[in-house]
Amino acid sequence: MKIPFKKTLVQAKRELIKELLFSFPASRPRKILFDHLHKCGGSSLNIYLGAQYPKRKTFSTDGLNPAASVSKFKNLSQPKRYGYDLVNGHLAHELLDYVHPECLTVTVFREPVDRIVSHYYYAKRTPVHYLYSKIHGSEMSLEDYATSDLSCELRNWYTTHFSGLAIDDAEGSPKESVAIAVDVVLKRYDIIGLLDNFSSFIETLCNQANLRYEYKNKRVNVTQGRPSLKNVDQSTISKIEQVNYLDIAMYRKIRDAIG
Repeated sequence: MKIPFKKTLVQAKRELIKELLFSFPASRPRKILFDHLHKCGGSSLNIYLGAQYPKRKTFSTDGLNPAASVSKFKNLSQPKRYGYDLVNGHLAHELLDYVHPECLTVTVFREPVDRIVSHYYYAKRTPVHYLYSKIHGSEMSLEDYATSDLSCELRNWYTTHFSGLAIDDAEGSPKESVAIAVDVVLKRYDIIGLLDNFSSFIETLCNQANLRYEYKNKRVNVTQGRPSLKNVDQSTISKIEQVNYLDIAMYRKIRDAIG
């Protein structure tokens, strides 16, 4: 599909402005690694961050195949890896030891039950989502989806993501696995955000990263047509809580630790 000429000119102008600003050390933002967790407001943040850095200085993992992107980045030479000023996307946590040591490491969490509800309605309305056909083929309800084991993203995913443990190992030692995951987050990430307090997170990020532009609070990739948690049947919420009990414990510990 051809991109309209006018749109191409606008994009080129924006890129030129970014390059010009980047040529002055005082106006450069800090190097950032943003670990984008599924359905945690990361799409909006990726767009905001992308406006701060030239494309040539940005490495984003492929949303459809992030593992391949991670492997590609790891295989780059150190000068090439260190030359990127923004590294972002899903599975970016696997690149913590490969980016420049001065990278500001960032991630954002969402309350686990709310994340699963958003995950379901997003997958249900998005034909290109890898779970779309399974939801519609089986006419899955939210409760069916949340308890289906269709994806590792639906069952204590925060805990396995950060601890590196397999799900059976994590659930076999719940206190230890949560402690490991929390320890990784608190030690490896400089700025930890909560979607429920996104404005405070953005303020901290802007100050610490020397970001130039004001965040316009324009959310993208927002799940349309989903009910609020207060309108979800309590029995369904209970089932989601049972499946994600490690993540709930982890989230609460992270929330308490960062205030």
